[in-house]
Formats: sequence, structure tokens, C-alpha cells
Amino acid sequence: MKLKDLSSKRTLIINLSLLLCLLVIVPIILDLIVINSRIIVISFLGNSLVIILIIVLIVDFFLLIVKKLNYQLLSTLNMVLTLFVFILLMYCFLNNIFEIVYVMNYSNSALPLIYKIVFIWAGENGSILTWMMFNSVIVYFYRIKNQNREDLVFIRSVLISLVISIVFLFILLSVNTFKLDISPAFINGNPNLHPSLDPILMSPFMIWHPFFTFIAYGIFLIPFTITIAEITTRNLELMNSYEQEFYNFSVKFGWLVLTLSIGLGAYWAKIALNWGRYWGWDPVETVSLIPWLFSTAFFHTIIFKKKNPNLIKINVGIIFLSIIYSTLVTRGGISPIHSFTGGSELIVWTVLVGLILTGFSLYVIYIVLDYLMEEYRNKKLLFDYLSYLFLFGLSFVCIFGLLITPLTNILSTYFPLNEIYIGPDFYIITSLILAIGLAVTLVFCSLWEYFDLKWIGLIIILGVSIQSVLSFSFLFFSGIWINPIIVIYFISIISSFYKFTRNFTMKKGIAYFFRINSKTIIHSGISFILVGTIIPSMFETFQDIFFITGFILFLVGIIPSILRTFFLKKEHKKD
Repeated sequence: MKLKDLSSKRTLIINLSLLLCLLVIVPIILDLIVINSRIIVISFLGNSLVIILIIVLIVDFFLLIVKKLNYQLLSTLNMVLTLFVFILLMYCFLNNIFEIVYVMNYSNSALPLIYKIVFIWAGENGSILTWMMFNSVIVYFYRIKNQNREDLVFIRSVLISLVISIVFLFILLSVNTFKLDISPAFINGNPNLHPSLDPILMSPFMIWHPFFTFIAYGIFLIPFTITIAEITTRNLELMNSYEQEFYNFSVKFGWLVLTLSIGLGAYWAKIALNWGRYWGWDPVETVSLIPWLFSTAFFHTIIFKKKNPNLIKINVGIIFLSIIYSTLVTRGGISPIHSFTGGSELIVWTVLVGLILTGFSLYVIYIVLDYLMEEYRNKKLLFDYLSYLFLFGLSFVCIFGLLITPLTNILSTYFPLNEIYIGPDFYIITSLILAIGLAVTLVFCSLWEYFDLKWIGLIIILGVSIQSVLSFSFLFFSGIWINPIIVIYFISIISSFYKFTRNFTMKKGIAYFFRINSKTIIHSGISFILVGTIIPSMFETFQDIFFITGFILFLVGIIPSILRTFFLKKEHKKD
């Protein structure tokens, strides 16, 4: 075992060294070539590498099927070549090679250096390539240790990841990322991307918000492929503890970076778009929330493990499917001016994936309601079930609202029907109701062990009643309306802190402290964020305090759990 670990470490060091050399040597070699020839070489090399990558992955695929061997060389080639293509495209952006059509469309000679890198993933071509790059890195680390031919779940999960990568590569080949135009229409790049013309985009948050999104999308590939492999392999499980730990790490780390992406994106939107609030229910915002809601719901599925383990697998599958849906909606461009700007094929795929997600969401809600009817007397299970339902309900609202526009767009070609756009008011009203339910369950989750349920319910009712009187009085005297529901979120914060103080102990070490308190800290973070999103815009300082505090608490709760899952040495135990 030690020899295998040593071999894996040597392989990792060698590969990282090669990648470092690649980063240094490729630009130097390209700079030595005459500019006109260099442009032709880059275009030819970029497209050729995509074809070579397809061949490498197909060979890898068939060798895995026939010999059931995990060839690390092919895994390494996949990662190195994908990174090579990305580096090649980055070189074009950094050196203003506008003869490459994609660079001309999404860059400008006046852009600051860092934004030239960021604009690599501004269009469809760069987004797919960036996503593929993270996929290849994640799959490489997933494959680095397992050489067991009998581990069918591992073999099949790798095969599924290869199929997904091959599909991405064919898309990349069809859009022709390195398409060449010796006489570009704009010799200095796209004039509409000049910093003075587009100040909203010129923000550090533009760097980190999409960057974390792509990392999350890439890392969720492994849990998805393992889940599909387990389902198609007569519900067998991974035989290698490293892969099982990698699975657990991937779900938690993916959740963390999605949280970072959404939190930074919300703050960026507030300061850049001057909404006066962190969340405006723009279609792109709304769809980015769906994978996060599904992944948050996943952590409540521990209660389903024994009764219906397949429901956990369905949840993981839905997370990845929602990522595809998010990508389609973002690239399709459902806009607030009542139109779906994506091409006809993109609209069809958006509707198809949206309908599948809707069906699966309703199925899960039905199953959980069935459990709820049977086990409602179990207090702990009751509130876990309810939290899960409210999270899925929020996801369903977002999916349904975003599905209406492309669906009515398609139907309007066959029936006398106008395209329908679902505006922010729909999400504000429906999500507020469900968020209230979620906050109430958080209160009960924190207090049910210490107080009678009737007293907890009475506190909530009394709090809302008093806040309602105060809200109407404030409206009458000052003309400012404060939503009375905000008191539920405050009660949720107080409840979380009460439970935290009851469980506060350092006697058994930091690891034990976070093991029993991480969930409470995360719940308090969610409550703070809910308060921050409902505070009126004239109290901007309080908005910032609650939102940022909630964001920090959320990270404090999840990061130790990630470290405990993957980086601490411990024996793998199957449940």
C-alpha cells in the first residue's frame, strides 16, 4: 500500500512539473515564431489538439471497457492536452491576437491584463473549454490511485466521465474556437468591451464569481458519475476508500465553491447594478441558485440512507442535471425584456432538461411527503423532512419560472400563444413563502430538544404578531414598510445561537467541536443571509452586516467539515 502511495506521489510530482514547464516553455516557443506564421500555427495547433484529445479519450474509453485498466498515462494526457489548449487560448488573449475570431469578439487591446484572462470564458467556446479544463483536472485526481479491475463502479464512473468529456470536445470542435480571420473586422478587438464603455464588468468580483462557478461545475462531475455507475452496477459501491473520500469531498467542496460563487455574485450585483438589495431575481441569478439549493438539500438525505438510498442518488443526479440547465439558461439568454435569445436548438434543450428536472423534483417531493405521512411523530425526522421539502420547493419554483419562457416560445410556433416572461415578483412572493417555512423549520431544529413544540410555536406566532403591529405603525408614521416576517428569521438566528451555546465545548478538541456544531453554524449563517435579503434598501448598512456575517458563518461551518472529510487520515468505513 505504501509503495502504491509513493508511486502516486511520484506520478503527481512529475505531472505537475511537466505542467509548470508547459506554462513557461509554450509562450517562449511561440514568441520565437514570426507573427504571421505564429497566428497560423496557433490556429492549426489549437484545432488539432482538440481532435487529438478526442482520439485520446476514445482510446482510453475502449481500453477501459476491454481490459478494465485505469491507464494513468491517458488520464495525464487528457489533463495536459486540455490545459495546453486553454494555455494556447490564453496566450491569444494576452497577446491581442485578434485574427482568432473568438479573441476578437471577446477581448480588446485596452482591457487590463487580468480581464483579458477573465474574458476567455465570456463566450460559449471559452466557457466549454474552461469547464473541460476543470473536469480533466478533477478526473485526473480521481483516477490517480485505483488499479482494481474488479471495482466496477470506479471503471464505469470513469467511462461516464469520458463520454461527457468527448461530447464537450465535439461541441468545442463544432464551434471552432481557433477559427482564423487574417483580416479581422476590429483590429483592436471588440470596441464594446472598452473599460470606459462597460464599467459594470470591470470589478474583481467578475474574476472570482465565474471562476468558482466553473470549479463547482467541474467537481460535481465525480459524484454524478459515481452515482450513475452505482445505479447501473446493481447498486454496488466503490471498493476503494480514496474514491469514496473523494466523492464525499467533492460534494462538500462543490457546495462550498457554489456558495462562494453565489455570495460574491450577489455582492457584485448589489454594488455594480445598484439594485439596493443583494438579490434581484434576474434569470441568470435565479438559475445559478438551483444547483446550490439541490446540493444543500443533499445534506439532509442522510435520513433517507436506510429507507431509500436511491433517493440520495437521484438527488446527486439532479444536482448535475441542474448544472446543465443553469448553463443552458445562462447561454440561452432569458432576458428581462420578455424574450429568449438563444438559438432554436438551445431552446429545445433548455425545455427538455427543464421538463426532466421538473419531473424529478415532483417525484422527490412526492416520495418525501409519503415518508412524512408515515414518520411525522419522530420530531427530528419531521423537521429534516420539512427542511428538505422547502429546499426542493424553492428549486421547483426557480425551475418552473425559468421554464415558462422557452416553453411558450416553442408553443407559440404551433399555437396562437404569446411568449410569457416570468418576472421577479413571481419569485419574490413564492420564495418568500417557502423561505418562511424553511426558517420555521430551522427554529424547530434548534429548539425541539430543549423546549416543548407548543411553546416554540407560540413564540413564533407572538413574535410575528408583535412585529406586524410595529411594521404597520412604522408604515403609518414614516411611510417605510418592514416585512413582519423578518422576525421569524431573527428568531431563527437566536435559536441557532442558543443551541450553539448549549453545545459549546472544547474539552474533546476542535474536531469534535465542529462535528457537533457545524450544522448549527451553517443554519445561523442561512438565517443571517435571509435577514440581509429582506431588510429594506434604505437600511443598507444593516443589509451588508447581516448578509456578510451570514456568508462568513456559512463558510466557518462548512470548511472544517471538508477538512475533516478528506485531509484527515482515518479509516474508511462503509455505512
